[in-house]
Amino acid sequence: MIGYLILYDPLGYAVSPVSLVLVGMAAWVYMRGLARSVRILGKVAAWRQLLFFAGLACVLAATNAPLAPTGHSLFLAHQMEHLLLRLVGPLLVAVSQPWAILLCGFGQRGRRQLGGLGKSGSVRFLAHPAIATALVVAALFLWQIPVLYGLAQRVAAVEALAHLSMVLAGTWYFAMLFDRRDPPEGARRGARLISGFVVIVSNILLGSLTTLKEIELYASYQMATNRTGLSALADETIGGYTIWVPSSMVLIVAIILVLNGWNASENRRWNSRYDLMRGANSAALEFPETAQELRLKVEKPNRDMGRTLALGAVAMFSVVTITVMTIVYAL
Repeated sequence: MIGYLILYDPLGYAVSPVSLVLVGMAAWVYMRGLARSVRILGKVAAWRQLLFFAGLACVLAATNAPLAPTGHSLFLAHQMEHLLLRLVGPLLVAVSQPWAILLCGFGQRGRRQLGGLGKSGSVRFLAHPAIATALVVAALFLWQIPVLYGLAQRVAAVEALAHLSMVLAGTWYFAMLFDRRDPPEGARRGARLISGFVVIVSNILLGSLTTLKEIELYASYQMATNRTGLSALADETIGGYTIWVPSSMVLIVAIILVLNGWNASENRRWNSRYDLMRGANSAALEFPETAQELRLKVEKPNRDMGRTLALGAVAMFSVVTITVMTIVYAL
């Protein structure tokens, strides 16, 4: 009886009550925050509101018909779900910077509790770039293990847990990546940039292995019949390509946004230089006034930036090369 209740899904794969409730709650808190935050934040730009709701729409599209039922027969469709849940939806939400608005959507007591939670040591630990990156990479690799993949296919509760973990890990990661605050409140800009390359390399590693393998791994775990005429191996090959290329393209967009945010942060700091210098005489050393001082100031950061970009390119090329060699010579 207990096993029956665990496996029982009254709405089938077409509708996810969990996603409808959670997304509905998020939208309600956001709309409530919009109404309350006008006096504090001013009018929120329409494009920010549009991006936030587009991110929520990605979550709904990934967890409901027609994509969700197809994901139980096609590995490709399942990977499209993961792409929307782990990367595209969270990226759109994070770019919209909804955090202050969402906070306004809670009551006074809720805001006080969330404020205290945000200052806790555990949250600061999880917000470290290395931890946030590890969480979003783990959300990719963990649910691609064939046994866990099959378990999520069979048990609706496990599937809901998988989807929720992907959304939370992705949102947490991109919130760290696009945080407008400078160190020490926010993560170091260079660390954010490196984390983007790490996630890209993880996508390339798993995606290329799944694309180039010559055996079926997931066909026996699919819970519905594939009626498209696509062979199981071809289905998994295209699904691996989805992990490999589209996911990496999303991260490239994220890296571009990180660089743009880095530039905007430097502009804000430069425009506020006089206020900073009035607060401390030592701050004057941060703002060069001659060409020679400028060269001395930017020499090391520019060199570090060049090395980071070069290492990222070498790492991605090395991962692809090693993966291909492993597939060709080991299998």
